[in-house]
Amino acid sequence: MTPLADMIPAMSDPDLKALRANAARLSESGTAVQMNSAAEILPLIDAETARRAAAPASTVKKVRAPAKKKVVPASGHQTALPSKAA
Repeated sequence: MTPLADMIPAMSDPDLKALRANAARLSESGTAVQMNSAAEILPLIDAETARRAAAPASTVKKVRAPAKKKVVPASGHQTALPSKAA
């Protein structure tokens, strides 16, 4: 396999989609080497896309950060420095 074909399973969905678009474009109009490489990799991309579509959705629940506490804004009186007599 080509080094690019080895990287396909680790690619994200948007990267795989972009690679598919570029390979389709090069298979139609490109140099002979580009056309051959694109023709080799298109079935691999399609197979990976089909595998991901058939796989069940991830059941891992995303962990959210805890909500920030709401703080009441201070008025002008509360922002004054404390007196030394107090």
